[in-house]
Amino acid sequence: MAANQITLFDLPSQGRCATWSLNPWKTRMNLNFKGVDYKTEWLEYPDIKPRLEKHVTLPEGQTTYTIPTVILPDGSYLTDSLAIAHKLEELYPEPKLAGIETPAFDRLAKDLLPGVMGDLRPVYFSRLPERVLNQASYEYWQTTRAEALGLGKRPDELTDADRDAAWAKLAESGKLKQVSALLKAQAENGPYFEGKDIGFVDFAWTGFLVFWKRIGGAEWEKILELTGDKDLHLKYLQKMEPHIKRDAF
Repeated sequence: MAANQITLFDLPSQGRCATWSLNPWKTRMNLNFKGVDYKTEWLEYPDIKPRLEKHVTLPEGQTTYTIPTVILPDGSYLTDSLAIAHKLEELYPEPKLAGIETPAFDRLAKDLLPGVMGDLRPVYFSRLPERVLNQASYEYWQTTRAEALGLGKRPDELTDADRDAAWAKLAESGKLKQVSALLKAQAENGPYFEGKDIGFVDFAWTGFLVFWKRIGGAEWEKILELTGDKDLHLKYLQKMEPHIKRDAF
């Protein structure tokens, strides 16, 4: 590794290998925003623990090794996108984020997004193996996500009825419309959640949008529909384009 280079561990994908998962996207966009020199090391799901367990000390109560993890220029390993964000802000203060753990971040990333992703588990749990994951991660995904579903099924046993019920639950909650309202609250000040400047919350929401765009098809269109303002989010993605151009090595 070059003296000042960071290594980002990320999850590979079918076809042209490029990042797709929400949390790695947050860290990758952060690195892109700051113009940091970094490279990507791709890890299939079954390879995450063997690669990281000798280098990463998990927080008390946590048993799973996660992506994103980075190797910093001093050779130390750091995991979790939020912890990485704070470290990057310390190491690379310019350009400066408008904020990391702000009220907008807490509302979006700690409240709304977990609810949205929880509601839609039957959708993306079943679509990711078909459209994104490589065969090397297929069985790992099926077995680990079956318990998380809580439906007595593996993701590959889910039906259209299961997915339709998930969409209906999300639509009834209005969570994506609440995200739109949160973004629109800064309409007079700028295009981002913190106003005229990019904050870490923007990496969280952009990661969500790009994740669903990568899944594609009717699912991507449904996400945009349920925001209640498709144009708002498509224009927002255009503003974030400089920070999502580098999606691979």
